[in-house]
Amino acid sequence: FVMELIITLQDYLDKGKAFVIPEYQRGYIWGKNRKGERNSVESILQNLQQHYKSRTEIFLQGITVTETENEIVLIDGQQRTTFLYLLLKTLGYTGKFQIQYQVRNESNKFLTQKWTNDEEFWKEDEKEEYQDIFFFKKSVRIIKEYCKDIDNKDFIDYLLSNIKFLYINIPADKATMVFTMMNGNKAKMLQEEVVKAEILRLISLNSDESDWNKEWENNMIRSRYAREWDRWLHWWRREDVCLMFRNKSPMGLLLSSYAQMQKCKEFTFEEFKIKLLSNSNILEAKQVFDGLRRLQKRFEDAYNDPAMYNMIGAIFCIFNTDNRNKFIQYFFVEDHLHCKEDDIKLEDYYLLAFIGMSHDEIINTDKSKFIEKCQEKYSQSLTLLDNDMLYMVDECKEYAFRFLLRLNVDEDTKQGRKFNFSIWGSNVRSLEHIYPKSKVLHQEEDNEWYNGNNDLKTDNSWDGYLKRMDIKDDVTCTTEHSIGNIVLLYKDENSMFNNNDFATKKELFFSPNRRGLFKSRHLLHTICVFAEKEKWDGESIAKNKCATLNRFRKDYKKYIVE
Repeated sequence: FVMELIITLQDYLDKGKAFVIPEYQRGYIWGKNRKGERNSVESILQNLQQHYKSRTEIFLQGITVTETENEIVLIDGQQRTTFLYLLLKTLGYTGKFQIQYQVRNESNKFLTQKWTNDEEFWKEDEKEEYQDIFFFKKSVRIIKEYCKDIDNKDFIDYLLSNIKFLYINIPADKATMVFTMMNGNKAKMLQEEVVKAEILRLISLNSDESDWNKEWENNMIRSRYAREWDRWLHWWRREDVCLMFRNKSPMGLLLSSYAQMQKCKEFTFEEFKIKLLSNSNILEAKQVFDGLRRLQKRFEDAYNDPAMYNMIGAIFCIFNTDNRNKFIQYFFVEDHLHCKEDDIKLEDYYLLAFIGMSHDEIINTDKSKFIEKCQEKYSQSLTLLDNDMLYMVDECKEYAFRFLLRLNVDEDTKQGRKFNFSIWGSNVRSLEHIYPKSKVLHQEEDNEWYNGNNDLKTDNSWDGYLKRMDIKDDVTCTTEHSIGNIVLLYKDENSMFNNNDFATKKELFFSPNRRGLFKSRHLLHTICVFAEKEKWDGESIAKNKCATLNRFRKDYKKYIVE
C-alpha cells in the first residue's frame, strides 16, 4: 500500500516524528560547487527568495519515505530535508525538527548538538575530517549570506506555509528495493550499501516489542555488525589491498565472492536478497553476516602473510578476468589456500601461472594432460625468453615483463617483505637496457654501422661503443636486446637511465643523495643485477643471459622432463 499526497512543510514537521536518514543513503553534499553553475544551496535559496518576494507557493521535488509509528525513514529526499533543517535552524526556528543521521555517527552528533550562531564555529576548514560536516557548515555560511537582509520570523512563516511537495509513503519491506530503482544506474555503485542496510534492518527486527532485553540485545548486535562492516570497507579501500587484488569496488571481492559461494547468478542486491535473505528474519541475517566474516578472514589471512600476499598479488597481475574469478573461487571460496593432500599448492599454482597456464589447465586432475600442458607451456616460455632479439618482439617482450616481475617478487618473498605491485600497468612498467642500445653497433648488408635503435652511425668516434659481435662468452653469443641486458623499471624513471653508462646507472640506484629513482629501488632483482657487477660489457650480457635461463630451468625442473 502506497500513500501519496501533497503536503506543506508545516504538515511535514507537524507529524512530530524523527526524520531518519538510513545507512544506505549517501552523505550530505549540497553546497558542492559545480563547474559554471550555482551549487544546490545557492540555487534553492535564490528560488525561495524569488517566490517569497511575490508571496507565491513553491513546489519542491517529491519526498519518498517509509513512515512508522515514531519515525519517517527517508528513501528519497534526504538532501532536501537536511537542507531545510539547516535553513530553519539558521533562521531561528524553535519548533520540533529532529534528524537521525545514520549515515555517520559523527554527522548525527553534529546535527543534534545545541545550535550556535558563533561565526567561528561555522568558518571553512579544508582539513575537516568528515564530508557531511564540511558541507553542513558550508550550507549554513551560504544561508547566512543569502538571508542576512531578511526578516527571519516572516521568512520562516512563509516557508512553512508555502513550500509544498508530493509526500510518498511506501511499506518498510519495499524501502531498499525502491531506493535501488529510484537511483537507476547510480544504484550499481550502491549495491554494497543496500545489502548492508538490509542486513542491519533484519538484525533490528524484534517480534516481541515488549521484550526490552531482546531489543537491547538486537541493538547491540546491530551496532557491532555496523562497526565490523565499516572496518571491512576501510580495509578494502586501502591502496595496498586494491593493488594486491586489482580491485577498487567499495567492498572489494568480499560480497561478489560470497554471492559466488552461495551460487548467485551475479552480485546484485536483488539476487542477494532472493538467494540469502528471502525469509527476512534475524537468523538469516546473522548467518549471512557470519559467512561474510569467515570469508573476509580468508582474504585478510592471505594479505597478512607476505609470501601469500606476493604470490596472490602476482597472479592477479598476470591473469585475465575469467581466470581471476576462477582463482578466487578455488582458493578463497572453496578454501584451497589451506591445501589438502591432493590439492595443488599455491607455490605451484603461482609458478605454473607464470608460464601461461590457465586456471583450468593448472588444476586439471588428468595427470597425463597436466604434464603435457606443462611441457608445452614451459617450452614456449623458454623459447620466448631465449630470443636474442627479445626486446624487439612484442610477444617476447610481454613474457619478459612477466618473468622479471616474478624474479622481483621472489626476492621480496625471500626477505619476508610484501611486494609493491604499483609497478604493474602498461603506463607504469618499463623494460630498460642495461648497456644502452644506442651505444651498441652492428653492421648491415650495406657494411654501414647502425646502433640498437637502427640509427646510422655517421661519425668516426668509437669511444663508449660496444660491437654486437662482442656480446658473447665461451658458451653464449647474443645481442643487446636479449634478456641478459634487460631489467624491469618504472616507466617514468626509464628516461633517467637513457644513454647513461653502467657506472652512472649504478650511482642513480645506490647513491643516498639521489631521490630520482626511489621507486625503482624497491625492485630487488633489478638492483641485484647492478650490484653484482663492477662493469658491464659484452661478456657480462652473455653471462647474465645464461644465468637467467638457468634460473628459469631450475625453477621448473620439478614439472618438466627435458
